[in-house]
Parts: sequence; structure tokens; C-alpha cells
Amino acid sequence: HELGRMNQTCIHCGAKFWMEEKNRNTSLASPAFSTCCAHAKVRLPRLIDPPPYLLNLYTSSDSDAVSFCKNIRRYNNVLACTSFGADINVIAGQGISDFCIHGQVYHRIGSLLPEDGIQPKFAQLYIYDFEHENANRHNVMPDLDDAILRNLLNVLDECNPYIQNFRHVRDLIQTNVPDEIFMVIHADRTRDSCHYNAPSASEVAAIMFGDGHDLHASNHDIVLRL
Repeated sequence: HELGRMNQTCIHCGAKFWMEEKNRNTSLASPAFSTCCAHAKVRLPRLIDPPPYLLNLYTSSDSDAVSFCKNIRRYNNVLACTSFGADINVIAGQGISDFCIHGQVYHRIGSLLPEDGIQPKFAQLYIYDFEHENANRHNVMPDLDDAILRNLLNVLDECNPYIQNFRHVRDLIQTNVPDEIFMVIHADRTRDSCHYNAPSASEVAAIMFGDGHDLHASNHDIVLRL
């Protein structure tokens, strides 16, 4: 089946479509589309332009961009601050790999620093042993291009507020401040632009001190300690 070119445009929001996606009650001569913005009833803010280096990796045909796109999932995993958590059943069989999730999806984030003798991972890599940060990442995910990894880290350092906070914690640790240091991610839902949000679910899995009666069930902060 050949869909042809995606050369149709919503007159309200500019979304692109194939002709076969038009509303059934409209003609080929005057097609209309509604699955994007429901005839201008839905208005979304424009996406923020990505940093130039990252945009080039996505769109260029340079060797670095080809290598990045080929290994994009591995770069994403090694730069992530949390790991995926859920009650998962893997569905065995041939073809595409499938799994079924039961209950709530959550993210695991550990302490700010790894325990003695344990390799750092996820957010800990932004704080622990800064001089060997890339080497530590290569221990987790070998065979990634070192220059691309360093450039991506520079982008995150410049643009991502969470990474900037983790770097600030690293600087405090390096200046030998007392070990009572901890990092708090506030569950502030007063602004919700879908960028770097705190968790939106009402349940946060955590070890809670005390009886918990003084906490609001829908507004849990995340506290990371050494």
C-alpha cells in the first residue's frame, strides 16, 4: 500500500498529513483534518528549539550524526538520571519483543553517591568521580563515541536544570561540606509546561520516616541523600 507524500497541512495548526488521513466527510479537492487540534479547539505551545549540536545529530548526514542515530537508545540510557521500574511480564515468542506492565510505572533513583565498592550509575554519574566521568559511563555502556558523549554532556550541563543541580551537589561534595547535604526535588504543580516535571502520579514509592500523617498524599517531594 502506498500512502504517497505527506503533503497535506492543517489550516489551523500546520500539522502535516497524508491525504488518506482526511476527515471522511471532506473531499479530495477540499480536505480537512481534525486529529491534530480538533479544528483549533486544542492549542499547544510551540516546542522549544533543541540545542544546535543536538539538532545537528538528529538531522545531519555527518558520520557523527549517523553513529549517534544508530546508537541513540544507548546514549539515552547512559545519560539518564533514573532507571525504569514496573511489575513486568515478558511475553515470549518470535518477532517483536513484547512485555506487559501491571500497576503503576515509576522511576528508580538511588542515593547521591554509590555505596562503597559499587559502580556509580544513572544520576550518580553526574556527581561521583568527576575526573573519570566519561570512563565511568563507558564502563556502563562500552563502545560509545567519546567525543559525542562529551558533547552531549556539555549540552546537558548548559540546558538541563536537573543536571545543573546535580553538578551543584558535586561541587559541594568536592569542597568537603558536612555530609548532611541532601537534594530535594519539590513536587510543585503550580506550573506545568511538560518540561522537567515532578512526578504527576499520586503515589511515590519511598522509605518514609514517621507515620506519614503529616504529608499530603498528592504532593510528595523527592529527597536524595548521600
